[in-house]
Amino acid sequence: MLDVLSLIVEPDSTSQIRNLSQLPGHIYFFCFMVTIFDIKRFAVHDGPGIRTTVFLKGCPLRCWWCHNPESQELEPVSVDIMRKVNGNSVPGKKLYGERMEVDQVIGTLLKDVHFYEESDGGVTFSGGEPLMQADGLTKLLEACKRHGLHTTIDTCGYAGWDQFKRVLPMTDLFLYDLKNMDPKLHKEYTGVDNRSILANADKLLAKGARLIFRIPVIPGINTLPSELAAMSSFLKERAEKMTEVHLLPYHRIAENKYRRLQMKEHLAGITEPDEGFMHQMKKEFKHTGLDVIIGG
Repeated sequence: MLDVLSLIVEPDSTSQIRNLSQLPGHIYFFCFMVTIFDIKRFAVHDGPGIRTTVFLKGCPLRCWWCHNPESQELEPVSVDIMRKVNGNSVPGKKLYGERMEVDQVIGTLLKDVHFYEESDGGVTFSGGEPLMQADGLTKLLEACKRHGLHTTIDTCGYAGWDQFKRVLPMTDLFLYDLKNMDPKLHKEYTGVDNRSILANADKLLAKGARLIFRIPVIPGINTLPSELAAMSSFLKERAEKMTEVHLLPYHRIAENKYRRLQMKEHLAGITEPDEGFMHQMKKEFKHTGLDVIIGG
């Protein structure tokens, strides 16, 4: 009788199993793992139709306005919290992040296939930056395509082109961040230069990828006249390869997360853009020839 060996394969660690195939008399079940911090069902702002959004941990950027600071580190993070139990405050722990098998994630995604089909929806992989877990993301996309699901990647664009090439054939839509145009400003507010981000976007468009730029509207940071003019020019030059651009208003819903994680909140005093401000921003981008949508 053959022995059966069940092996968990960590993303980016396949070198650990390189020589196992040389061992006789075994059957191997390879199960890829991913680290996620949330799965949001019935999402309507992360791509077309009704979707399930999978939030993968790990991000190479440190944006001042990040509304998911718990996503930045690749590994799960435990924090101290106070819970209410029978009216009393009791100390406890909250874990941001969970290791899951790819098949387990897919099982959750398939629960809502009917809603995807009825609304032309599907599955979105967000983060963090999903390409930080490129091996696991590839496996997730492959499984989605075997089940005929529409796939979207929500990305900051800061990844190697080789990683984009891997996922491109299995990705129906890229939601692509456009944060700042000036490389110095981009590095100041996110921690990285934006040259490779813009280059990757152009490569995706050249390959015929469907791409929607999403601009987080941060008053005083990327709403300067010079930034707006540069963004508008960038979009107008690429308008023939796209149909729309999304403006995402900054919000302060992550304040409690920053306190729990004991992280610095850079924009604690900034005012959220109101409806009038967002409509003025919309006018700034009208001449690009793209449909300008507030929200996702």
